[in-house]
Amino acid sequence: MNTNQLRIIIFEDDEALSSLFKMTLQEDGHEVLTFSDPTVCPVLKNYKAKCPQKHPCADVVISDINMPNMDGLELLRILKSRGCKALDANRALMSADTSNEQREAVKKIGCKFFVKPFKLNDVKRWLEECATRIPEGRLLAQL
Repeated sequence: MNTNQLRIIIFEDDEALSSLFKMTLQEDGHEVLTFSDPTVCPVLKNYKAKCPQKHPCADVVISDINMPNMDGLELLRILKSRGCKALDANRALMSADTSNEQREAVKKIGCKFFVKPFKLNDVKRWLEECATRIPEGRLLAQL
């Protein structure tokens, strides 16, 4: 799979970081959707119901841990419990400040973790890894 074809959903309430992610990753050819609050994302409009989609909504999901209305850990747990079609290995959390409990929860979920501040090149390398896990001819759900 060509890394230029990734659809990435980013949950980040820091407007400057969100804009930096969007601008940089779009320049790399990715489709990037950013949300400052997980509860406003169309994917989560009815987050208590099972996912109705046949295909994943995104190739990659990245979330800050500390978010308004729902933290990143809760977001990933909800996606998993709903039957989200995105690959678990292509999900990441990020935070500048995490408790021991949160770090343990991140390990248990098994997703990638980025400690802020991080280098965007580290994220880009991880996205290249994510692209290798996407099957040829994959289809994405309409948002």
